[in-house]
Amino acid sequence: MWVMKVGGGCLRDAAGLRQLPQVLAQAGVEEPYLLVVSAFEKTTDRLFRLAEAALRNDALAMEAIYAEIAAFYRNLIAEAFPPEVAARLQATLEERYWQPLYKRAQALMTLSEAHTQSVDGVLVFGELVSSTIVHAYLTHHGHDADWVDARRLLITDGSYPEPAILEGPTQASIDADLLPRFRRYPLVVTQGYIASDLRRHSVTLGREGSDYSAALFSAYLKARGMIAWKDVGRIYSADPKAHPDATPLTRLSYAQAAEMTFYGAKILHPRTLRPLHLANIPLYIRPYFAPHEEGTLITDRDYTPLPPIRLARQGLALLEIESLDLSPLSAGTLLQDLEDEGIEVYFMQAGVRQAAFAVRSPEETLQRWQSALPAYLRAQVQHPITLYTTLYPDETTGLPNGEALYFQRLPNRLHWLAYA
Repeated sequence: MWVMKVGGGCLRDAAGLRQLPQVLAQAGVEEPYLLVVSAFEKTTDRLFRLAEAALRNDALAMEAIYAEIAAFYRNLIAEAFPPEVAARLQATLEERYWQPLYKRAQALMTLSEAHTQSVDGVLVFGELVSSTIVHAYLTHHGHDADWVDARRLLITDGSYPEPAILEGPTQASIDADLLPRFRRYPLVVTQGYIASDLRRHSVTLGREGSDYSAALFSAYLKARGMIAWKDVGRIYSADPKAHPDATPLTRLSYAQAAEMTFYGAKILHPRTLRPLHLANIPLYIRPYFAPHEEGTLITDRDYTPLPPIRLARQGLALLEIESLDLSPLSAGTLLQDLEDEGIEVYFMQAGVRQAAFAVRSPEETLQRWQSALPAYLRAQVQHPITLYTTLYPDETTGLPNGEALYFQRLPNRLHWLAYA
């Protein structure tokens, strides 16, 4: 059993869809496999805009965005399928998804304030539509494939923004509803990013939810491996768009990959790696548009030496905290308070009376944390800032040019903060 995931950056248009059979043929997998599909590129953003317009009670904007979404898929289907197949698929999508989506958007216009559950009920349509199109395309091209709604399989506690998976109900659902399908079909198509709560309300899994879904399915299915097909199908020592001299990394450990993603590598999210690490399932990141080329393999084995790895995490806020009455600061207590508020901390530097943190958080959360500080502490907030990190620096590694707000040298890494 294998699990494969195809992201929205790969399924960007009809050409990306036409690439899929070649990708599956090059995968080298002869066992049954689950194909986890993201929404086509930019669909989730459009659905967010649709929900926001409806919640503003902006009927004209809502209608325009809805028409934009429907037109994108209508054109994609017309380009990818013969006319008679396209007509049948369009009719299916109209009945199963477009009409319900329009009704949900209209219902949002009657709400006095946004509810996560109602917005998630709009966002799930991206993956449902894309997976239905992918399933239709593969079966049209001779694949013996089934389709299943991931909301029947992944059961969560419904919390926001990243709901926790309920292991017992999820394993039971996968055993009862997914595994039996592989007795008849060598390929089953499902969705990433979407799940449900115990009341069967739709929920989404937060940032990079499709990769996370695929990792969860891999763990619950006890898969031999997971393949994540990416438009940039390998991990580099730096962002190759910003650093043309970046080198591809063909082997990494879970820990090395998690550290890279924590400090800004965008190809994966740390949440994705945890289920694979716990189940010791290898992850293959492979290039979707060059499926015959080598990608990056992530396993439990540490690979050293690695070249210097340059990373940047943008869009952070700098918190500078000072003790006004000369009392010593407890950096550990401050860190715990931030984490209790759900504020993500990426950098910390502390002295006796002063401390600095680089964090990511909604503005209202930062304001709530700041207002709850005791009177003897003063906090200043500056943003946006960027955290720059170099892992495994060597003698050729350059240092910040003097504009660093804070600089930190630790074993096998350098950190510094600068204005974005």
